[in-house]
Amino acid sequence: MHSPTVARNTLWAVTAVVWLAVGRLAFAFLGIELQWRYVAEQSRRDAPWYYRLAGVWGGSEGSLLLFVAIVGLVACIALRSARCATVGWYATAMVGGLLAINVVFASPFGRLDAPAVRGFGLTPILEHPAMAIHPPLLYAGFGCAFAAALVALDGRDAMAWLRRTLAIVTLAMALGGLWSYVEQGWGGYWAWDPVENTSLLVWLGALIALHLPARPRMAMLAWVAVLAGAPLVRSGSVPSVHSFAEQASVGWALLALSIAAVIVLTRLARPIAFVRSRTDSARQRTNAALIGAAVFAIVALGTFAPVLIDVVRSRPAAVRGEFFSRTVGPLAFVAVPFLAWRLRLRRSRLVHLGALVLLIGIAASTFDRHETITLAAGEATEAAGLHVVNTGVDVEPGPRADVSQVVATLEVNGWTMRPALVAYPERGGVLAETAIVSRPWRDVQITLLDANDLGTVRVTVRQRPLMWLVWLGALLTAIGALSPHWSLRRRRAEPVSPPATR
Repeated sequence: MHSPTVARNTLWAVTAVVWLAVGRLAFAFLGIELQWRYVAEQSRRDAPWYYRLAGVWGGSEGSLLLFVAIVGLVACIALRSARCATVGWYATAMVGGLLAINVVFASPFGRLDAPAVRGFGLTPILEHPAMAIHPPLLYAGFGCAFAAALVALDGRDAMAWLRRTLAIVTLAMALGGLWSYVEQGWGGYWAWDPVENTSLLVWLGALIALHLPARPRMAMLAWVAVLAGAPLVRSGSVPSVHSFAEQASVGWALLALSIAAVIVLTRLARPIAFVRSRTDSARQRTNAALIGAAVFAIVALGTFAPVLIDVVRSRPAAVRGEFFSRTVGPLAFVAVPFLAWRLRLRRSRLVHLGALVLLIGIAASTFDRHETITLAAGEATEAAGLHVVNTGVDVEPGPRADVSQVVATLEVNGWTMRPALVAYPERGGVLAETAIVSRPWRDVQITLLDANDLGTVRVTVRQRPLMWLVWLGALLTAIGALSPHWSLRRRRAEPVSPPATR
């Protein structure tokens, strides 16, 4: 029982079971097996195969199953050469516990009394190409955070896994932000939503650990952030447009598992000795970690405070985006000159350049101009510094054969823009499809809010400068984080050899 090989093989066996379940669920979606309740809720008979496949992770039950599968697989890869059996058993218990919660409280394999005829389908906002990439990519980043914690517990250098965490979570958040920005269903590329913030906390945890390589315990911070965020995301305890349907039982079970996992993690981390880093830039890395820690604390406070208020005072609460903007904003101004100074370091130049570009893009985009106006048919006006003309309203076929949309045609500074409102009767709602024109110096967005039979429209006109810097900065940061020259050339560390068993 104390052999690392036995622990690894057990972890592989548990993970294989989870992947068999994922495969069976994917087969049910592709084969349109509408006798399964979850398949009927998240897919429909006439959906393209890729949206049917995305239904596997389109709801709470399937997404939790995929999360367990990806985290387990990454853990198996990370522990290929593990020397400590206890670490392998911890990983096995973690994956097994998550699987148990999925099976007991959120199984996607429940059957209907009678098969559905057509299926309900994904939530309309989820029928987007990014849905096929964003959730699995984000879970892969969380899996790398788990791997970093396991490798650190095993007494090995976790920096490579932390770089992967930073890179993959950066790409996942950027893709999700771009999705939200283009669709405008969630109010911008970053709305400081509690679910968005949990991903940001994981990213910040990896960032802090990367700048404190002499403290192996910090490698576990990103995984602790994953454990803290999981109950929040899946319980419905805070208002969020991203979260899954409220499942209090899943939230409580995940909370219990997360507390137990952190306690065990803390006990296992005690024997880990510090690894002394022989570099000349230790003070600068510490300063970077302090900035990251300050942002981490602010985001954590704003994200989890509503839950504590609800528990203590029994009343719902929410933290608005202004809190984060006003508190994190000054730290961003401190970070910009620091990042510019760090560009002189060749081994980490690309990742710091990407972060600098990203911050500049975010800062520039805050100087947006927006205005909501009402225009009659044929009427023209100036709004948000743009000349807007309403040339008419039409009812047209929607993005799916079974839905229709109201489309407004507007001339905006010479561009023809056609925002729409798409009606989804089975969902009992209307989804706005934003029109956008992207140019190097600014993006112009038009969102249709209302229209009537007389051709009168109510729209929001918005200009956002230099948005492309946000996407470019995120891409450069991810590529730089994956670069093998991030910290391997000049940093020399003496690995600590733990005992063979604990």
